[in-house]
Amino acid sequence: MSGIVLSSSVRQNLLSLQSTADLLATTQSRLSTGKSVNSALDNPTNFFTAQSTNVEAANSQALSTRQSIAVSALSLANQSQQSVLQLLR
Repeated sequence: MSGIVLSSSVRQNLLSLQSTADLLATTQSRLSTGKSVNSALDNPTNFFTAQSTNVEAANSQALSTRQSIAVSALSLANQSQQSVLQLLR
């Protein structure tokens, strides 16, 4: 069985096409997720900065939710107090 013989220019073109296919796959992955950095392999500094920012955003959202619940509870307590005062008058 004879092997396939490629000239150096054909071999170089094949390697270039493979590299282009890899870059295309990376770009498609970034476009599909909406993220410019999908993993620490893409750009470690930006990846971990984004992770930290996501954690801070989640914590901020949780605090905002707790604050909304507290405001609702205080409003309800105030309404209850007002109702009791009206009954006593």
